Amino acid sequence: MPVAIDYMTLYLAERTEQAYVEAYRERLAQRGRVRLDPDEDLQIRAQAVLEAYGCFQERHDWLRVFGVPIPEVLSQRELLLEDGNVFELDHVAGTRRQMLLSGQESKTEEMRHRFEQSRRANARRDHLAQILDDHRDRAHAARGNLGLIETLVREQGGEYFVYTGASAPFWSLYGLIGFEGMMTALHDAPDLVFTTMERLLEAALEDAQAFRDAGGHGICVEECLASADMISPATYERFVWPYEERLFAELRRMGLKSILYFCGDVMPRLPALQRLPIDALMVEESKKNFQIDIAAVRAAVGPELCLLGNIDSYAVVQKGTEAELSAEVARQIRVAGASGGFIVGVGSPLPLGTPPERVDLLICCARRHATGN
Repeated sequence: MPVAIDYMTLYLAERTEQAYVEAYRERLAQRGRVRLDPDEDLQIRAQAVLEAYGCFQERHDWLRVFGVPIPEVLSQRELLLEDGNVFELDHVAGTRRQMLLSGQESKTEEMRHRFEQSRRANARRDHLAQILDDHRDRAHAARGNLGLIETLVREQGGEYFVYTGASAPFWSLYGLIGFEGMMTALHDAPDLVFTTMERLLEAALEDAQAFRDAGGHGICVEECLASADMISPATYERFVWPYEERLFAELRRMGLKSILYFCGDVMPRLPALQRLPIDALMVEESKKNFQIDIAAVRAAVGPELCLLGNIDSYAVVQKGTEAELSAEVARQIRVAGASGGFIVGVGSPLPLGTPPERVDLLICCARRHATGN
């Protein structure tokens, strides 16, 4: 029985950064600051990802990766050791980010700039075109160096399903103009929403093609704020579904496997999602006054669509007893995976404080119950 736990880059972020900094530690101690060499830095980043995964004793079945900044950007970055703290200096963006902050968010000029952009777009929508251009430029710079993906596919692609994450066009709209901005625009500026979604779809497909060209296997697309607890069926069918359909049809044409992670109350949306050309569906666990039983999801979508489990990452994986975790894994396999097409997984990202041993236990339970033991 395969096991796929999404958002591992978030859960392993501190371990990955720790391994990355440690690779530079000796040189920082000697010189105080190190200018990054793009080729060397690429290898260090790839090794850091694999070292972070090394905290687990049990093998996962997929590996989530992202691109790194283009060489021109990396060559303008330095690591600085100051009063025992390590900072990443970006002389292009003019940012200074403290590393190894143990989960604290590092405030940078870039983050403040992006917040200000969203605020302006919400106040005056005529800023949106410029914000879209800036968004596209940042995305290009972030994905421009695909060497990390190529390296991990070459070294690990035979062992792992190597995939990346992406946002559906509707969910990307939130990142541009905020919640209030997008919800009011649906009502009083629909033409602007359609124009923006076209641009966001185009950008998402460019990213996907670049990932495919680098050897990647699949993409997990997140859709938020489109669920039954957020917008009406008519709004979903008008503004959301057509762009999902076009996105996933193109991913299939590219030869990429696609997973749709649909957040929120998915149950009334299942008939529409069943019409999408997706390879797998991932849903949240029951929360926020709605119920999502994986057995009901299976009944609604039928036996053909691959489902990922929605085990509660906090109440069961982190806090449940071993017996409770084992029982829930067995139940989900029984009610949703009896005919195949099922992958054990969690409904939400793992809380950062979840011990790796609990993740190992989840994997062991999945392997054991798949054999009927």
